[in-house]
Amino acid sequence: MKLANLIGWSALALTVGAVLFRAGYRIGRDRSGQGLAPSASPPGLVRHEEAAFYFRGISFLLSDEPDKAIEAFTQAVRINSETVEIYLSLGNLFRARGEVGRAIRIHQNIIARPDLSDANRTAALYALAEDYRQGGFLDRAVDSYRRVLGVDAHHRRALVGLQALHESEGRWDLALEVLRTLQRVSGQADPRREAHLLLRAGLEQQRDATKEEAPSPTPGVVDPAPFLAAIKVYPGCVEAYRLLGEAEIEQGKYAAAIKHLSAVRKHRPSHFFLLLGPLQKAFSLSGDETGFYKLMTETVASPTASPRLLLCWGNLLEEWGRLDEAVQWLRRGVARYPGSTYLSHRLMVLLRRQHNLEEAVEVADRCLDLLTARQPVFQCGQCGFKSQDISWKCPQCQVWDTMEPL
Repeated sequence: MKLANLIGWSALALTVGAVLFRAGYRIGRDRSGQGLAPSASPPGLVRHEEAAFYFRGISFLLSDEPDKAIEAFTQAVRINSETVEIYLSLGNLFRARGEVGRAIRIHQNIIARPDLSDANRTAALYALAEDYRQGGFLDRAVDSYRRVLGVDAHHRRALVGLQALHESEGRWDLALEVLRTLQRVSGQADPRREAHLLLRAGLEQQRDATKEEAPSPTPGVVDPAPFLAAIKVYPGCVEAYRLLGEAEIEQGKYAAAIKHLSAVRKHRPSHFFLLLGPLQKAFSLSGDETGFYKLMTETVASPTASPRLLLCWGNLLEEWGRLDEAVQWLRRGVARYPGSTYLSHRLMVLLRRQHNLEEAVEVADRCLDLLTARQPVFQCGQCGFKSQDISWKCPQCQVWDTMEPL
Protein backbone atom coordinates (compact mmCIF):
# COMPACT_ATOMS: atom_id res chain seq x y z
CA MET A 1 0.00 0.00 0.00
CA LYS A 2 1.24 3.50 -0.80
CA LEU A 3 2.32 5.70 2.08
CA ALA A 4 -0.50 8.20 1.45
CA ASN A 5 -3.13 5.45 1.55
CA LEU A 6 -1.60 3.92 4.66
CA ILE A 7 -1.72 7.29 6.40
CA GLY A 8 -5.34 7.69 5.30
CA TRP A 9 -6.42 4.29 6.59
CA SER A 10 -4.57 4.90 9.85
CA ALA A 11 -6.40 8.19 10.23
CA LEU A 12 -9.70 6.38 9.71
CA ALA A 13 -8.71 3.81 12.31
CA LEU A 14 -8.01 6.58 14.80
CA THR A 15 -11.33 8.22 13.95
CA VAL A 16 -13.21 4.98 14.50
CA GLY A 17 -11.36 4.36 17.74
CA ALA A 18 -12.13 7.85 19.01
CA VAL A 19 -15.81 7.50 18.14
CA LEU A 20 -16.08 4.12 19.83
CA PHE A 21 -14.23 5.34 22.91
CA ARG A 22 -16.55 8.33 23.20
CA ALA A 23 -19.62 6.18 22.65
CA GLY A 24 -18.43 3.53 25.09
CA TYR A 25 -17.69 6.13 27.70
CA ARG A 26 -21.16 7.58 27.34
CA ILE A 27 -22.78 4.13 27.51
CA GLY A 28 -20.89 3.32 30.68
CA ARG A 29 -21.67 6.68 32.22
CA ASP A 30 -25.37 6.45 31.41
CA ARG A 31 -25.63 2.89 32.69
CA SER A 32 -23.91 3.68 35.97
CA GLY A 33 -25.98 6.80 36.46
CA GLN A 34 -29.35 5.56 35.28
CA GLY A 35 -29.25 1.83 36.05
CA LEU A 36 -29.88 0.74 32.47
CA ALA A 37 -30.28 -2.94 31.77
CA PRO A 38 -27.24 -4.61 30.17
CA SER A 39 -29.13 -5.26 26.94
CA ALA A 40 -30.38 -1.68 26.57
CA SER A 41 -28.65 0.88 24.37
CA PRO A 42 -29.49 4.56 24.78
CA PRO A 43 -30.74 6.22 21.58
CA GLY A 44 -28.02 7.60 19.31
CA LEU A 45 -25.21 5.41 20.72
CA VAL A 46 -23.16 2.62 19.16
CA ARG A 47 -24.62 -0.76 20.09
CA HIS A 48 -22.35 -3.58 21.18
CA GLU A 49 -22.94 -5.65 18.04
CA GLU A 50 -22.13 -2.65 15.89
CA ALA A 51 -19.01 -1.97 17.92
CA ALA A 52 -17.80 -5.49 17.18
CA PHE A 53 -17.94 -4.78 13.44
CA TYR A 54 -16.10 -1.50 13.93
CA PHE A 55 -13.33 -3.13 15.95
CA ARG A 56 -12.99 -5.81 13.27
CA GLY A 57 -12.72 -3.03 10.71
CA ILE A 58 -9.97 -1.34 12.69
CA SER A 59 -8.10 -4.63 12.93
CA PHE A 60 -8.28 -5.12 9.17
CA LEU A 61 -7.14 -1.56 8.54
CA LEU A 62 -4.12 -1.96 10.77
CA SER A 63 -3.38 -5.29 9.05
CA ASP A 64 -3.33 -3.53 5.65
CA GLU A 65 -6.52 -5.27 4.50
CA PRO A 66 -8.75 -2.32 3.53
CA ASP A 67 -11.27 -4.36 1.51
CA LYS A 68 -12.06 -6.60 4.49
CA ALA A 69 -12.21 -3.47 6.67
CA ILE A 70 -14.78 -1.93 4.37
CA GLU A 71 -16.87 -5.11 4.46
CA ALA A 72 -16.81 -5.06 8.25
CA PHE A 73 -17.84 -1.41 8.40
CA THR A 74 -20.71 -1.90 5.96
CA GLN A 75 -22.14 -4.67 8.15
CA ALA A 76 -22.71 -2.09 10.84
CA VAL A 77 -25.90 -0.95 9.20
CA ARG A 78 -26.85 1.70 11.71
CA ILE A 79 -25.59 5.17 10.87
CA ASN A 80 -26.29 7.72 13.60
CA SER A 81 -24.83 10.88 15.06
CA GLU A 82 -22.03 8.87 16.65
CA THR A 83 -20.93 6.90 13.60
CA VAL A 84 -21.62 9.14 10.60
CA GLU A 85 -18.13 10.65 10.78
CA ILE A 86 -16.69 7.17 10.27
CA TYR A 87 -18.58 6.75 7.03
CA LEU A 88 -17.67 10.24 5.93
CA SER A 89 -14.01 9.43 6.48
CA LEU A 90 -14.39 6.13 4.70
CA GLY A 91 -15.92 7.80 1.67
CA ASN A 92 -13.22 10.46 1.62
CA LEU A 93 -10.56 7.77 1.64
CA PHE A 94 -12.22 6.01 -1.27
CA ARG A 95 -12.05 9.30 -3.17
CA ALA A 96 -8.38 9.71 -2.25
CA ARG A 97 -7.73 6.21 -3.67
CA GLY A 98 -9.48 7.16 -6.90
CA GLU A 99 -12.54 4.99 -6.19
CA VAL A 100 -14.95 7.84 -6.76
CA GLY A 101 -17.97 5.65 -7.43
CA ARG A 102 -17.75 3.99 -4.03
CA ALA A 103 -17.21 7.34 -2.34
CA ILE A 104 -20.32 8.74 -4.04
CA ARG A 105 -22.46 5.79 -2.93
CA ILE A 106 -21.35 6.10 0.70
CA HIS A 107 -21.97 9.85 0.85
CA GLN A 108 -25.34 9.54 -0.96
CA ASN A 109 -26.45 6.93 1.57
CA ILE A 110 -25.56 9.25 4.42
CA ILE A 111 -27.47 12.17 2.89
CA ALA A 112 -30.54 9.98 2.32
CA ARG A 113 -31.04 9.49 6.04
CA PRO A 114 -33.87 11.66 7.41
CA ASP A 115 -32.45 11.94 10.94
CA LEU A 116 -29.14 13.64 10.11
CA SER A 117 -28.16 16.78 11.94
CA ASP A 118 -27.51 19.91 9.88
CA ALA A 119 -23.79 19.63 10.61
CA ASN A 120 -23.57 16.04 9.38
CA ARG A 121 -25.74 16.76 6.35
CA THR A 122 -23.52 19.70 5.43
CA ALA A 123 -20.39 17.57 5.81
CA ALA A 124 -21.87 14.80 3.66
CA LEU A 125 -23.03 17.23 0.97
CA TYR A 126 -19.59 18.81 0.83
CA ALA A 127 -17.94 15.38 0.60
CA LEU A 128 -20.33 14.43 -2.21
CA ALA A 129 -19.49 17.65 -4.06
CA GLU A 130 -15.80 16.77 -3.82
CA ASP A 131 -16.58 13.27 -5.13
CA TYR A 132 -18.43 14.67 -8.13
CA ARG A 133 -15.69 17.20 -8.83
CA GLN A 134 -12.96 14.56 -8.82
CA GLY A 135 -15.11 12.24 -10.90
CA GLY A 136 -15.68 14.92 -13.54
CA PHE A 137 -19.43 15.31 -12.86
CA LEU A 138 -19.11 19.07 -12.74
CA ASP A 139 -22.79 20.03 -12.94
CA ARG A 140 -23.56 17.69 -10.04
CA ALA A 141 -20.61 19.09 -8.12
CA VAL A 142 -21.90 22.64 -8.59
CA ASP A 143 -25.35 21.56 -7.42
CA SER A 144 -23.91 19.86 -4.32
CA TYR A 145 -21.75 22.86 -3.43
CA ARG A 146 -24.83 25.07 -3.70
CA ARG A 147 -26.79 22.68 -1.47
CA VAL A 148 -24.03 23.00 1.12
CA LEU A 149 -24.28 26.77 0.92
CA GLY A 150 -28.05 26.49 1.24
CA VAL A 151 -27.50 24.96 4.68
CA ASP A 152 -24.43 27.01 5.62
CA ALA A 153 -23.96 30.16 3.54
CA HIS A 154 -20.55 30.76 5.17
CA HIS A 155 -19.05 27.36 4.35
CA ARG A 156 -15.61 28.47 3.14
CA ARG A 157 -14.48 25.21 1.58
CA ALA A 158 -17.69 24.95 -0.43
CA LEU A 159 -17.23 28.53 -1.62
CA VAL A 160 -13.63 27.78 -2.59
CA GLY A 161 -14.66 24.63 -4.46
CA LEU A 162 -17.56 26.31 -6.25
CA GLN A 163 -15.44 29.30 -7.24
CA ALA A 164 -12.70 27.06 -8.62
CA LEU A 165 -15.24 25.05 -10.64
CA HIS A 166 -16.78 28.14 -12.21
CA GLU A 167 -13.31 29.42 -13.00
CA SER A 168 -12.20 26.16 -14.62
CA GLU A 169 -15.34 26.18 -16.80
CA GLY A 170 -14.73 29.77 -17.88
CA ARG A 171 -17.91 31.03 -16.22
CA TRP A 172 -16.20 34.22 -15.20
CA ASP A 173 -19.22 36.17 -13.93
CA LEU A 174 -20.27 33.33 -11.61
CA ALA A 175 -16.70 32.78 -10.45
CA LEU A 176 -16.43 36.49 -9.65
CA GLU A 177 -19.72 36.45 -7.74
CA VAL A 178 -18.64 33.51 -5.57
CA LEU A 179 -15.18 35.01 -5.04
CA ARG A 180 -16.68 38.21 -3.67
CA THR A 181 -18.90 36.19 -1.33
CA LEU A 182 -15.85 34.24 -0.17
CA GLN A 183 -13.94 37.46 0.45
CA ARG A 184 -16.79 38.79 2.59
CA VAL A 185 -17.05 35.54 4.54
CA SER A 186 -13.31 35.11 5.11
CA GLY A 187 -12.44 38.79 5.48
CA GLN A 188 -9.47 38.17 3.17
CA ALA A 189 -9.16 39.97 -0.16
CA ASP A 190 -7.74 38.32 -3.27
CA PRO A 191 -7.20 41.33 -5.57
CA ARG A 192 -5.10 39.49 -8.14
CA ARG A 193 -7.72 36.82 -8.79
CA GLU A 194 -10.54 39.36 -8.66
CA ALA A 195 -8.80 41.60 -11.20
CA HIS A 196 -8.34 38.79 -13.73
CA LEU A 197 -11.90 37.58 -13.27
CA LEU A 198 -13.20 41.13 -13.71
CA LEU A 199 -11.19 41.42 -16.88
CA ARG A 200 -12.44 38.16 -18.37
CA ALA A 201 -16.04 38.69 -17.33
CA GLY A 202 -16.01 42.16 -18.88
CA LEU A 203 -14.46 40.96 -22.13
CA GLU A 204 -16.98 38.13 -22.38
CA GLN A 205 -19.86 40.55 -21.88
CA GLN A 206 -18.46 42.79 -24.60
CA ARG A 207 -18.15 39.88 -27.03
CA ASP A 208 -21.72 38.78 -26.31
CA ALA A 209 -23.04 42.31 -26.78
CA THR A 210 -21.17 42.68 -30.07
CA LYS A 211 -22.67 39.42 -31.39
CA GLU A 212 -26.20 40.54 -30.54
CA GLU A 213 -25.96 43.98 -32.11
CA ALA A 214 -26.78 44.38 -35.79
CA PRO A 215 -25.36 46.25 -37.50
CA SER A 216 -22.14 46.00 -35.51
CA PRO A 217 -20.89 49.05 -33.57
CA THR A 218 -18.14 51.27 -34.86
CA PRO A 219 -15.23 49.00 -35.87
CA GLY A 220 -12.19 49.12 -33.63
CA VAL A 221 -14.01 50.70 -30.65
CA VAL A 222 -13.43 48.77 -27.42
CA ASP A 223 -14.93 49.69 -24.07
CA PRO A 224 -12.00 50.29 -21.66
CA ALA A 225 -14.20 49.70 -18.59
CA PRO A 226 -13.14 46.05 -17.90
CA PHE A 227 -9.45 46.94 -18.16
CA LEU A 228 -9.75 49.97 -15.89
CA ALA A 229 -11.88 48.06 -13.38
CA ALA A 230 -9.24 45.31 -13.15
CA ILE A 231 -6.45 47.88 -12.74
CA LYS A 232 -8.41 49.64 -9.99
CA VAL A 233 -8.77 46.40 -8.03
CA TYR A 234 -5.14 45.37 -8.61
CA PRO A 235 -2.80 48.04 -10.00
CA GLY A 236 -0.25 45.37 -10.87
CA CYS A 237 -2.50 43.55 -13.36
CA VAL A 238 -0.14 43.49 -16.34
CA GLU A 239 -2.64 41.65 -18.53
CA ALA A 240 -5.13 44.50 -18.16
CA TYR A 241 -2.52 47.11 -19.08
CA ARG A 242 -1.43 45.10 -22.10
CA LEU A 243 -4.94 44.53 -23.45
CA LEU A 244 -5.89 48.15 -22.79
CA GLY A 245 -2.77 49.45 -24.50
CA GLU A 246 -3.26 47.20 -27.52
CA ALA A 247 -6.90 48.26 -27.83
CA GLU A 248 -5.91 51.93 -27.68
CA ILE A 249 -3.24 51.39 -30.35
CA GLU A 250 -5.89 49.84 -32.62
CA GLN A 251 -8.07 52.91 -32.03
CA GLY A 252 -5.19 55.27 -32.82
CA LYS A 253 -4.98 56.52 -29.23
CA TYR A 254 -1.20 56.29 -29.08
CA ALA A 255 -0.65 58.77 -26.25
CA ALA A 256 -3.16 56.93 -24.04
CA ALA A 257 -1.57 53.60 -24.91
CA ILE A 258 1.90 54.88 -24.02
CA LYS A 259 0.57 56.23 -20.73
CA HIS A 260 -1.09 52.99 -19.68
CA LEU A 261 1.70 50.68 -20.88
CA SER A 262 4.36 52.84 -19.19
CA ALA A 263 2.46 52.71 -15.89
CA VAL A 264 3.64 49.12 -15.42
CA ARG A 265 7.13 50.49 -14.72
CA LYS A 266 5.78 51.73 -11.40
CA HIS A 267 3.22 49.10 -10.49
CA ARG A 268 4.91 45.89 -11.74
CA PRO A 269 8.50 46.66 -12.85
CA SER A 270 9.49 42.98 -12.88
CA HIS A 271 6.99 42.35 -15.72
CA PHE A 272 7.56 45.53 -17.72
CA PHE A 273 9.58 43.65 -20.35
CA LEU A 274 6.36 41.91 -21.47
CA LEU A 275 5.02 45.23 -22.79
CA LEU A 276 8.01 46.32 -24.86
CA GLY A 277 6.44 45.15 -28.13
CA PRO A 278 3.19 47.17 -27.94
CA LEU A 279 4.99 50.08 -26.29
CA GLN A 280 7.54 50.31 -29.09
CA LYS A 281 4.70 50.05 -31.62
CA ALA A 282 2.79 52.91 -29.97
CA PHE A 283 5.84 55.18 -30.02
CA SER A 284 6.62 54.24 -33.61
CA LEU A 285 3.09 54.90 -34.88
CA SER A 286 3.03 58.23 -33.06
CA GLY A 287 6.28 59.18 -34.81
CA ASP A 288 8.26 59.40 -31.58
CA GLU A 289 10.86 56.62 -31.74
CA THR A 290 13.30 58.87 -29.86
CA GLY A 291 10.79 58.95 -27.00
CA PHE A 292 10.89 55.17 -26.79
CA TYR A 293 14.69 55.17 -26.63
CA LYS A 294 14.67 57.81 -23.90
CA LEU A 295 12.04 55.97 -21.86
CA MET A 296 13.95 52.70 -22.12
CA THR A 297 17.34 54.12 -21.14
CA GLU A 298 15.74 55.66 -18.05
CA THR A 299 13.95 52.43 -17.19
CA VAL A 300 16.89 50.02 -17.57
CA ALA A 301 19.05 52.38 -15.49
CA SER A 302 16.61 52.25 -12.56
CA PRO A 303 17.22 49.89 -9.59
CA THR A 304 13.95 48.06 -10.37
CA ALA A 305 15.03 46.98 -13.86
CA SER A 306 14.72 43.19 -14.05
CA PRO A 307 17.32 40.87 -15.66
CA ARG A 308 14.81 40.01 -18.38
CA LEU A 309 14.25 43.68 -19.19
CA LEU A 310 18.00 44.26 -19.51
CA LEU A 311 18.25 41.22 -21.76
CA CYS A 312 15.40 42.45 -24.00
CA TRP A 313 16.95 45.91 -24.20
CA GLY A 314 20.28 44.43 -25.19
CA ASN A 315 18.58 42.43 -27.95
CA LEU A 316 16.83 45.54 -29.27
CA LEU A 317 20.08 47.51 -29.32
CA GLU A 318 21.74 44.67 -31.19
CA GLU A 319 18.92 44.66 -33.76
CA TRP A 320 19.44 48.39 -34.26
CA GLY A 321 23.13 47.84 -34.90
CA ARG A 322 24.21 49.39 -31.59
CA LEU A 323 26.43 46.47 -30.61
CA ASP A 324 28.80 48.42 -28.35
CA GLU A 325 25.91 49.98 -26.44
CA ALA A 326 24.23 46.58 -26.06
CA VAL A 327 27.44 45.15 -24.59
CA GLN A 328 27.67 48.03 -22.12
CA TRP A 329 24.13 47.49 -20.86
CA LEU A 330 24.64 43.74 -20.61
CA ARG A 331 27.83 44.29 -18.61
CA ARG A 332 25.86 46.43 -16.19
CA GLY A 333 23.20 43.76 -16.04
CA VAL A 334 25.67 40.97 -15.26
CA ALA A 335 27.30 43.12 -12.59
CA ARG A 336 23.90 43.73 -10.99
CA TYR A 337 22.61 40.18 -11.44
CA PRO A 338 25.67 37.90 -11.48
CA GLY A 339 23.48 34.81 -11.10
CA SER A 340 21.52 35.44 -14.31
CA THR A 341 22.69 32.83 -16.82
CA TYR A 342 20.61 34.49 -19.56
CA LEU A 343 22.43 37.81 -19.22
CA SER A 344 25.82 36.11 -18.96
CA HIS A 345 25.21 33.95 -22.01
CA ARG A 346 24.02 36.87 -24.14
CA LEU A 347 26.99 38.98 -23.07
CA MET A 348 29.37 36.16 -24.03
CA VAL A 349 27.75 35.92 -27.48
CA LEU A 350 28.13 39.64 -28.14
CA LEU A 351 31.68 39.73 -26.79
CA ARG A 352 32.61 36.98 -29.26
CA ARG A 353 31.08 39.03 -32.04
CA GLN A 354 33.39 41.86 -30.94
CA HIS A 355 36.28 39.37 -30.91
CA ASN A 356 36.76 40.11 -27.22
CA LEU A 357 37.45 36.48 -26.35
CA GLU A 358 39.36 37.18 -23.14
CA GLU A 359 36.43 38.94 -21.47
CA ALA A 360 34.01 36.34 -22.85
CA VAL A 361 36.01 33.59 -21.11
CA GLU A 362 36.04 35.58 -17.87
CA VAL A 363 32.26 35.97 -18.00
CA ALA A 364 31.89 32.24 -18.72
CA ASP A 365 34.14 31.31 -15.79
CA ARG A 366 32.19 33.50 -13.34
CA CYS A 367 28.91 32.12 -14.58
CA LEU A 368 30.10 28.51 -14.22
CA ASP A 369 31.45 29.20 -10.73
CA LEU A 370 28.04 30.48 -9.62
CA LEU A 371 26.22 27.58 -11.26
CA THR A 372 28.41 24.91 -9.71
CA ALA A 373 28.16 26.57 -6.30
CA ARG A 374 24.40 26.11 -6.42
CA GLN A 375 24.42 22.53 -7.67
CA PRO A 376 23.55 19.71 -5.24
CA VAL A 377 26.36 17.33 -4.36
CA PHE A 378 24.38 14.36 -3.00
CA GLN A 379 21.13 12.64 -3.97
CA CYS A 380 19.08 10.10 -2.06
CA GLY A 381 18.91 6.79 -3.93
CA GLN A 382 15.55 6.05 -2.27
CA CYS A 383 13.44 9.16 -2.93
CA GLY A 384 15.62 11.45 -5.07
CA PHE A 385 16.09 14.22 -2.48
CA LYS A 386 19.09 16.41 -3.37
CA SER A 387 21.37 18.34 -1.07
CA GLN A 388 24.74 20.07 -1.03
CA ASP A 389 25.59 18.40 2.27
CA ILE A 390 25.44 14.74 3.12
CA SER A 391 22.82 13.55 5.59
CA TRP A 392 23.22 10.01 6.83
CA LYS A 393 19.47 9.89 7.36
CA CYS A 394 17.56 11.33 4.40
CA PRO A 395 15.56 14.40 5.55
CA GLN A 396 12.74 13.55 3.13
CA CYS A 397 12.17 9.78 3.24
CA GLN A 398 13.91 9.19 6.60
CA VAL A 399 15.86 6.18 5.26
CA TRP A 400 19.39 5.71 6.55
CA ASP A 401 22.56 5.88 4.46
CA THR A 402 21.03 6.39 1.02
CA MET A 403 22.76 9.66 -0.02
CA GLU A 404 24.99 9.13 -3.02
CA PRO A 405 27.39 11.67 -4.57
CA LEU A 406 26.39 13.18 -7.91
